[in-house]
Amino acid sequence: MKKNVFLYTVPAVAVLLTTFPESAHAIQTHGAPEGLYVHQIGHILFATAMVGFAMRIRRSRLADEHAWHFMSIGAILFALWNGWAFLGHILTELIPQTDFSRGSTGLQSILDLHAPVDVLFYLFKMDHLLCVPALIFIYLALKRMTGQSTDPTAQGDDSR
Repeated sequence: MKKNVFLYTVPAVAVLLTTFPESAHAIQTHGAPEGLYVHQIGHILFATAMVGFAMRIRRSRLADEHAWHFMSIGAILFALWNGWAFLGHILTELIPQTDFSRGSTGLQSILDLHAPVDVLFYLFKMDHLLCVPALIFIYLALKRMTGQSTDPTAQGDDSR
């Protein structure tokens, strides 16, 4: 009987704690300057790891397999994303706070495009244009590795 209470209590408490938070810490700034340095070093290490991973795949016998080809494309896209995000963080430091204004509700921040660095900052904030395709390629690679079809119209064997 205690097992059933535990199975229902823990998820209920987790839902309550995440539904009514006192504050949202999902978006945080890094303490200057050490936090930004560590974050940027993380981008460099992640990019280096992804380039090394892609190179090892391409130089091995795995390069001939379709799934591993997708994996290497995803790794290269992640490496490019890290470089893109790295430059975006540098541009963030170059933008004066006076180039930002508050919206009518006061909740959103609006970037007023006054200088070329503002336009670059805006473009480099679109890092999801590299990150999302990287995730999709890795997803497709993993799906092929497990033997599942990536074609939604294909009739697979569900008897496993």
